[in-house]
Amino acid sequence: MNPQVKEYDHKWVRFLEPFAIHSDTLGRAITIPRGFVCDRESVPIIRGTSIRAGYAHDYLYRYDSDPIVTRSVADAVYFEIMAQRGNPVWRRWLKWAAVRVFGFIPFHGHSVTATYEDLAK
Repeated sequence: MNPQVKEYDHKWVRFLEPFAIHSDTLGRAITIPRGFVCDRESVPIIRGTSIRAGYAHDYLYRYDSDPIVTRSVADAVYFEIMAQRGNPVWRRWLKWAAVRVFGFIPFHGHSVTATYEDLAK
């Protein structure tokens, strides 16, 4: 099932209903709440090929996500969900490396309830 989102533009979306993604790494589902705003997937290398993984990763990078995890755990979940969705190994490693280097920049310090206006500046 695909999440129900409202598109702001070619990049940003807001969740219209909660969306759950299971993670074996976390041993539970990640439930992205209604109203959550993110940029789908900000890794410029092959952008848009792992959108669900990007949703989960963006959510887990927020300081008040549930569960609250470290950056390295969020990156591991990103890698895991890319694998679940059938992304080839080379793409997973390339994108994982990109988030390890640059991943903290867009969302570090923002709340799960951050608005489009907060994030798009």
